[in-house]
Amino acid sequence: MEKVSFHEPVLVSEVMEALHFDNPANKGRQARIIDATLGTGGHSFEIIAKGASALGIEADPGMLKLARSRMKTVNGSLKLVLGNFRDIAEIAEKEGFSPVGGVLFDLGTTSTQLTDEARGFSFANPEAPLDMRINSSLQGVTAADLLNGLRQDQLISLFEKVLNRFSAKRLVREVIKRREVKKFVSVGDFLGVTAGIRPKPGLNRATLPFLALRMAVNSELENLREALPKAFSLLGKKGRLLVITFHSGEEKETIGFFRRISREGKAKIVSKVPIVPGLEEISANPRARSAKLNILEKIK
Repeated sequence: MEKVSFHEPVLVSEVMEALHFDNPANKGRQARIIDATLGTGGHSFEIIAKGASALGIEADPGMLKLARSRMKTVNGSLKLVLGNFRDIAEIAEKEGFSPVGGVLFDLGTTSTQLTDEARGFSFANPEAPLDMRINSSLQGVTAADLLNGLRQDQLISLFEKVLNRFSAKRLVREVIKRREVKKFVSVGDFLGVTAGIRPKPGLNRATLPFLALRMAVNSELENLREALPKAFSLLGKKGRLLVITFHSGEEKETIGFFRRISREGKAKIVSKVPIVPGLEEISANPRARSAKLNILEKIK
């Protein structure tokens, strides 16, 4: 039987400490935590091990299947649900899971998804279809569809989420030139037009363009913008909202929400500066190098 390799979660000890399971507001009740981005269940595994009750939400059916397999070895109160975290309030209500002591968002793409050559999340296999959908049964538009169908100004706006305007416009010119000759179909088709991108130190020149496409296909920033206030509304007194970001767009949305809600006197920002992985974790898991954890605590 083939051995299943599970994605390793980032900042595990820091997340467990920040969730402060001994929150006095629990008044002796079992702590309840929502893992809004379940993945293969790494964080939820640790949450259950702490004696808490967890609700795990995952949009990717494949990841949910792996998480269910992983959690067979865990004794504890756990509910796993297929859904998008933008619907977190509706899911929690349906499952009777509120108020809660904490909500965790880990916004990184799992290593399992990145190595899935069937969906084109990674540029490692040029022959893979340029898809990038988290849930192909519910989502119709692929990355190739966006490249083939969006107007020039729409494409520039898409790539400006991660590139400067000059680089975004340069890339879009190449996209339009390419699609006039042949439609985009495969990962290799898109790789061919990223050659003119000047990469950031330590990054492949295709990394940011691929990131921008994935974000657009899955409406990642829009979903996060919708989910954060819903997640906050589910917190009980002294409950905490934890968000692990991996790029500036996610961090901007998160910090912006945290500051707005704290100015309203409803919460305090626990993490004055983002918490980042230590050198030991980065050495063991290089994908963790971009992770930043921000923490918000509800006052009332």
